[in-house]
Amino acid sequence: MRPRAPKSFEYISLAVPDAQAAADFYEYHVGLAPVERASDRVTLRCGVEHHCIELETDSKLDAHEVRALGFSVESEEALADLESRVAKAGFPVRPVSDRIKALCTTGFATTDPNGLDLELIFEYQEWAEPPMVMLRPLKMVHPFLATPHYDASVEFYSKVLGFLPSDFIGHQTAFLRCEDRYHHSVAVRRADQVSVDHIAFLMQTFDHVMRGHARARYKKLNITSGIVNHSASRSIAFYMSEPRFGPPVELCDGHLVFSPEQHETHAPRRMAVDPRNIDVWRVAGDDWGLR
Repeated sequence: MRPRAPKSFEYISLAVPDAQAAADFYEYHVGLAPVERASDRVTLRCGVEHHCIELETDSKLDAHEVRALGFSVESEEALADLESRVAKAGFPVRPVSDRIKALCTTGFATTDPNGLDLELIFEYQEWAEPPMVMLRPLKMVHPFLATPHYDASVEFYSKVLGFLPSDFIGHQTAFLRCEDRYHHSVAVRRADQVSVDHIAFLMQTFDHVMRGHARARYKKLNITSGIVNHSASRSIAFYMSEPRFGPPVELCDGHLVFSPEQHETHAPRRMAVDPRNIDVWRVAGDDWGLR
């Protein structure tokens, strides 16, 4: 039996200059619902999971900092095996933060090759039902990591943590999936600096994506792409950016989910390095960035 990967991407913890202003951004532009509000800290959710974003005020900052990425694990046995694999590979193993410890049965934290803190937890607490918000995401699907440590990162996420490769674009981008079978629960691309390139939210319909797009235009946010039709995950999406509040945000519809059989047997494609393998609607290899 193959080593089990984490089950699903659950949350991102962010330090921001103003947690209240950042919370307002995620409520209006993404459709998240507040869980807890304090003067210097806000958590928000999109589904039944306790929260998908934690915001903490750090007035010394001009832009956001990523403090942790959280993934759930499907069983205590899988968690213990993950912890053993992480330690054996020479990565640190330490307790999760006190706030997350109170929201799960058990878990551990580590640091990936990029210096990003990861928390792997079992039995993340849930709500009885999703928030009563009309325009909201179904799920936060993935973080997309940019890194000069591409090969080490792909090795860590696939060989140590057990993520399964779905597709590659040349030797520059890797799409890796968890046990929830979404096309990718983490993606990694080569870059000069480490960053969380964006976080992706799966919306309820394409109409919801376009309503988010209209809100971003109305508020004159930086929309960093046109409407994109992804070749890998088959999702249609756009991206908006407000660095004070977090990584760029992708709102998407139609993200591919593998069947249980495909999840075990899928052979990843290695696609050519070309903008048309990022967006199949592009008409030429040199038209990226046109509006």
